[in-house]
Amino acid sequence: MTPRFNPIPRHLRAREVLNIRDGRGLTVRCLTGALWITQEGDTDDVMVRSGECFELDRAGLALVSAPMEPATVVVEKASRGAPCAGQRYAVPGRLRPAA
Repeated sequence: MTPRFNPIPRHLRAREVLNIRDGRGLTVRCLTGALWITQEGDTDDVMVRSGECFELDRAGLALVSAPMEPATVVVEKASRGAPCAGQRYAVPGRLRPAA
């Protein structure tokens, strides 16, 4: 499934992946469980736990998964309220740009 924006909560089974194409500016909000977000062109992945959110900041494909247990996610237009920020993790084995 490739939602552009869908404010209806979606339940993901453990290890299920949600594809979001060209989602820059959309907010991924975790209502229950935890989500792992990988964005095309980003050297880091993002972990979002229940009650947290992350605003997609890359064009291209973003993969949102429930890595260990079921999770509930909402993909919505970004709001002008408090910024969302999930925890970024460097992925072992990925190439990082030279400084």
